Amino acid sequence: MALLRDELSCSICLNVYTDPVMLNCGHNFCQECIGRALDTNNGSRTYTCPECRAEFQQRPVLLRNLKLCNIIQHLQEASRKKLQHSLLDLTTKIETTERKVESLKEQKSKIQETSDALRNGINSFFKVIIKEMKTMRKAVLSEISRKKGHALMKVSKSIQELEIKKDELSRKIRETQEMLRVADPITVLRQAPEIEDRRHPGDSEAIYLDETPINFIIKKCLSSMIGTLSELINEIPCPKSSDILLDVATACNYILVSRDRKSATHISVDQGYLDRPERFMACQVLSTCSFSSGRHYWEVDVNKAKEWIIGVAHHNMDRKTLANNAYIGYNDKSWGLEYRYCLSDNRYCLSAHHNDVTEEVTFNFPVDLLGVYLNYDSGLISFYQLGDPIRHLYSFSATFTESLHAAFYVFPDSCIKIR
Repeated sequence: MALLRDELSCSICLNVYTDPVMLNCGHNFCQECIGRALDTNNGSRTYTCPECRAEFQQRPVLLRNLKLCNIIQHLQEASRKKLQHSLLDLTTKIETTERKVESLKEQKSKIQETSDALRNGINSFFKVIIKEMKTMRKAVLSEISRKKGHALMKVSKSIQELEIKKDELSRKIRETQEMLRVADPITVLRQAPEIEDRRHPGDSEAIYLDETPINFIIKKCLSSMIGTLSELINEIPCPKSSDILLDVATACNYILVSRDRKSATHISVDQGYLDRPERFMACQVLSTCSFSSGRHYWEVDVNKAKEWIIGVAHHNMDRKTLANNAYIGYNDKSWGLEYRYCLSDNRYCLSAHHNDVTEEVTFNFPVDLLGVYLNYDSGLISFYQLGDPIRHLYSFSATFTESLHAAFYVFPDSCIKIR
């Protein structure tokens, strides 16, 4: 290309020829460039070629180089078309970029709206709980105060009666002491104070704060609160667990599906399943149900699986091959989360796959129970490690155009179970 440019460039302006003309010596120049150069020779006896210095006694006639003109014309045309194509390509790209920006702005707005709605919902949720707790606290404290007042009143009354009794006994003690000084026994016997009932006020019953009614009130308030919480829980828009059953017709010959069609085990004995178009050659199995809209959720127990791939797949995923792109997540028809032992790192690794694109997932905790959430309409597939606490592992974002099945790859010496 550089060589071609040199051949098509004017030696005066060093640019591609414009209206190329030729001197008798055979050299080409832009018509305007050679015209200015020859003008500088006016008044002198000879004219010279700016390139080879050939001399002409008269101002040379400029011959239009038709062949070169055509070449130059085809070259500006090619250049123009290339620029137009580039301009169109750039315009398309900027329009695509603008659409992506708008889409991201919409997602940002939706995230903000969802966050605000969740925040408001949580605030309302806990306002109800706090109100119930305050009501319960008020009722319990009121009952405690009432019981305390009643018990203290009884104690005060008993104390008052005992004080009166004490004063009366003190008086009789003084009278008795006076009688001891009387010499006349008959008088003493006649006037000696009689000892009354030895029972004292307050001896008939123990006075204490009875906790039983308070406990009844607490229990009643808690029962009411549990009922309120149950109503609130039912109002939370969580997807119910989908009834996922394994489709034996899709199971590889080395996968044993349980009678309840909830678990799949890799075994070394060929099950001799009938060869069907929908049956996998790879050790995979799909769910009987498919999803083409809405929100869905299911849980998979992988505690007895040394390695696994869990995900979703289109119905038309290739099934009659053992090539790498036949596995869940390794093609454009499926999305999968894979747990495998990495020999290079000498450890278990977690990775997300779609269309043979792999992304490592960081984790430092055992994954025994997996939660899978599918929002078909929003194009979202999320995986969670279920435990205390629940941890988000990975999410795929896609645009679904076909129905999806829950999909499972079962490795040797492994078993997965749908809960």
